[in-house]
Amino acid sequence: MRGNKGCLFVVATPLGNLDDITLRAIDTLKGVELVAAEDTRRTRKLLSSLDIRARLVSCHEFNEAKRVEIIEEAINQGNDVALVTDAGTPGVSDPGARLIAALRERGVEIVPIPGPSAVACALSVCGMKADSYHFAGFLPNARQERKRALERLATLEELLVFFESPHRIKATLKDMLEIFGDRRAFLAREMTKAHETYISGTLSHILEELSPHEKVKGEITLVVEGSSERRGEAEVLPRELTQLLKALLSGSHLGVKEASRLIASLTGIKKGKVYELALKIKDEA
Repeated sequence: MRGNKGCLFVVATPLGNLDDITLRAIDTLKGVELVAAEDTRRTRKLLSSLDIRARLVSCHEFNEAKRVEIIEEAINQGNDVALVTDAGTPGVSDPGARLIAALRERGVEIVPIPGPSAVACALSVCGMKADSYHFAGFLPNARQERKRALERLATLEELLVFFESPHRIKATLKDMLEIFGDRRAFLAREMTKAHETYISGTLSHILEELSPHEKVKGEITLVVEGSSERRGEAEVLPRELTQLLKALLSGSHLGVKEASRLIASLTGIKKGKVYELALKIKDEA
């Protein structure tokens, strides 16, 4: 506390299972006068389950800047305020950063109340070493912008962590295959909820598991290996790649597409580059 002023508590809330809320988060929510929530309806359900009757005010992406005055006034009157989002931690691919920055500039004390994190949950069970990772959040909606974003990430050696919506996940996986090659990956869907799903393998395997006729549901966290983890282990020279493709195309029943996918998965070379070379070899045969 600073004098007679209250403070802003940034409270992490459950991803889906309400039992995941921390004891400290419960105590904090019980003690505040006002809760600024991304969606007041969802937060009211959480508070009701905890028998908490704090006053709610909406604070989301489209009104965050307008809420600064209301929240600062409450704090200046000596009231503590909690900031929550629909799930997880405010400010991490969720509203909150602009509000926090504005209040800090005005001298408001800001205290984090840690708890559930989709990133930490996915990393903990992905089976890939996560000493270092790059959190990319949500990729752009437009395909060309998304591909440019992926191209900027393609050379990073750290694990890559993404959030993705269910209606766009297949398109994103296809773009990743084209730009990254068939890297190891891990998909987590509906974490901590009744229908939570985990798929481990390569990008192509995950895409195949998400059947073309299946409507994907639920928010998704995707972990993809960095550029050096597999490519450094099996770097193939152009001449060797040509020889390998020729052997596959002439000595097996694999077509251009299947052979390209296999070589990309074994070497980490972008599938698009392998496919172009395979087509050239096929035309010259």
